Amino acid sequence: GPGGKPGMGGHRMGGPGMGGSMDHNLFPPEFVLMNQMALGLSTEQVASIKGRVGNTQVQVLDAQVQLHRVTEELHAALENTTVDLIPTLGLASRAMELERQIKMAHLNLMIHVKNTLTEEQQDKARALRPQRRSSPTQDDAKE
Repeated sequence: GPGGKPGMGGHRMGGPGMGGSMDHNLFPPEFVLMNQMALGLSTEQVASIKGRVGNTQVQVLDAQVQLHRVTEELHAALENTTVDLIPTLGLASRAMELERQIKMAHLNLMIHVKNTLTEEQQDKARALRPQRRSSPTQDDAKE
């Protein structure tokens, strides 16, 4: 869709090292819900995915708010002429832990989505998914 940066596979699955073959086997919840008719999702499946999306958004927002604050504190600590090593490393460690929590929450959600789908539905989802192999210019030409 518009606004997607080229080369960024699953933009919701943040970070390097979380791309390629792994997210080929996972499906963003938004994509699955937008294609619920084509995939033949049951009302139970839709409810299960929506419920998990809601929980994840709350978790992630909470972690992002904390991360923003910790990051500001970290920047402030690094501005000092002499950096107070131990507390500054503590802040950096906290920031990394919050980033990890956010990534784990997204991964947890994506795995839940996959486990909610039958094998047939997963195959359909793979077929429906826009192919990322070709360059964005070729993709645009097809549409």
